[in-house]
Amino acid sequence: MEQETQHFAERLAAMPTKAIGLVKRYMQKSFESTLDEMLENEAYAQQIAGQTADHKEGVRAFFEKRKPEYKGN
Repeated sequence: MEQETQHFAERLAAMPTKAIGLVKRYMQKSFESTLDEMLENEAYAQQIAGQTADHKEGVRAFFEKRKPEYKGN
């Protein structure tokens, strides 16, 4: 179990941290928000995430057919 937890933590750490933070924030808000509010939140989060260096790296990596190297920016 400890090894699985470590592996999961490493996978999370390799992901785009700003996007993960946005997901966590809006998942928490979803319990007390309407669908319309959540759709607005999603649009706002997409706008923020789409401007990050990690997003640009993800798109570049996709087109270059390689694994992205996210830096948390």
